[in-house]
Amino acid sequence: MDRISTVKYLISLILVLGAEYLKSLLLGSQEEGFSHLLFTGVIILSLRFLGKGPAIFALFVSALISFRGLMFKDGDPYWHTPHFLTWVLFLAENGLIIYIIDTYIRQTNEGLLKEKRFKTLIEESSEAFMLVGVNGSVRYHNPAVHRITGYTEEALRTISVWELIKEEDVTTLKEHFFKVASHAGSSITVQHRMKKADGTFIWAENAIANHLDNKSIQALVMNFKDITGRISHEQEMGDFLGIASHELKTPLTSLKAYTQVLEMRLKAENNSSSIQLVSKMDKQINRVIGMIFDLLDVTKLQSGIMYLKKENFMLNDLLTEMAENLGNVHTSHRIELMLDKNVSLHADRARLNQVLVNLVTNGIKYSPGGEKIILQTRVEDGRVTVSVRDFGIGISPLEIKNLFSRFYRVSSVRESFQGLGLGLYISNQIIEQHHGEMGVESEENQGSRFWFYLPLSAAEEQS
Repeated sequence: MDRISTVKYLISLILVLGAEYLKSLLLGSQEEGFSHLLFTGVIILSLRFLGKGPAIFALFVSALISFRGLMFKDGDPYWHTPHFLTWVLFLAENGLIIYIIDTYIRQTNEGLLKEKRFKTLIEESSEAFMLVGVNGSVRYHNPAVHRITGYTEEALRTISVWELIKEEDVTTLKEHFFKVASHAGSSITVQHRMKKADGTFIWAENAIANHLDNKSIQALVMNFKDITGRISHEQEMGDFLGIASHELKTPLTSLKAYTQVLEMRLKAENNSSSIQLVSKMDKQINRVIGMIFDLLDVTKLQSGIMYLKKENFMLNDLLTEMAENLGNVHTSHRIELMLDKNVSLHADRARLNQVLVNLVTNGIKYSPGGEKIILQTRVEDGRVTVSVRDFGIGISPLEIKNLFSRFYRVSSVRESFQGLGLGLYISNQIIEQHHGEMGVESEENQGSRFWFYLPLSAAEEQS
């Protein structure tokens, strides 16, 4: 036992003896109940200021003193059952008091420690945190908000969160904000521009979460960071890819034309070995051209200039035509059609064909041991759902959430299968531009089911 602990136990002993002396001085040998209450006070004080050990020691000493006072009379042993039961009750009550108060103190200290850690993390975080009311008032902000936006502490206490957003982005952000606010526990991450105190603008990535039902928060949490550098880099990269893709497209198209002319001449000469080499070269040229068109599509999407050329057409006709064309090219797999009633869509036929080709060819590519791809439609609730089912390698749950991101490729297939990781990103963007949604259900080594739905508000259902 160290010196400090010894002092604590000594103080506890002095308090107990002092209580006994005070009791005997004031009341003599009468009113044992008062002495018990006085001892309880000493035990609580010891527990609060000295610790659990000294409190137990104070209980032990108090018990000895009380036992002596209750069970001895004029120096001789004296058995009195009610007195003994009172003494046992004294031990039980004070033992329970020590347990309850000690538990409360430990939980309180742990809570204060967690609160201190959390507050330290929030206060020193490089990311901005704000608690925002449904009316847009800022109820709390950490110092990072001041560092990122430049607004003073006084201004942030009185400003509305909408005053921090660039005017052109306010309407869109409000739509996301109130959508989250109307669904308990929901959240969303959006990118938008923010107005700094000096009048300049930055790009922010803002995660908005609904904690209105949390009694300790009762607000929407906005957690944002400055991504201006990243957006600028992406724009520069997009410009570079757009220029490079455009410049490469013309010579590659010419090269493909020369290859086709060469192939025709070799066929006329019946040079079968050379024809095979030229055919392989043509396939590689097609692959490079496909990559270039993907890169061009990405730059169009980033610039917002991918325009849809909508027309009326029958969906099942498109699916049947696409399946027939791919079936002639990919003879390793059988494309099975399970089509619901036909519907007329008002959409970009070429872009939807691009989506379907991407999903089916992916299904074929990633199911090398499979024999078939199932292409299915279902018409219900004012929309048509199209799904592509394969029986291949599948996708892990950890990778599904990033599957529709630009340049993302599943880690398990990067070495085995070539590609840029743009097909699903472009397909998802095309479906979103048609006011639809795309998703995937998958299990490793069991295959995947990619699906998308399109609303039928502008379409006529036909039998």
